[in-house]
Amino acid sequence: MENWIDIGSVDELSSTSLKRVTVVNREFAVSYKDGTFGVLSNTCNHAGGPLGKGRLDGEYPAGWRIYCLPLA
Repeated sequence: MENWIDIGSVDELSSTSLKRVTVVNREFAVSYKDGTFGVLSNTCNHAGGPLGKGRLDGEYPAGWRIYCLPLA
């Protein structure tokens, strides 16, 4: 597991449904729903907005606009 990077504890990351984390100068949006985590780029493909500062819209992250990407 020497190539793994610790991004936070399960308790910390599951405390909210969507959170922004920075790992080695790159930003990611970490989602948590129904006991499952998802991680994707923090940048919305549509408007460039920060997904980690948005909300989960059903099973999808929504940033500045309602533009959604599947978590899986």
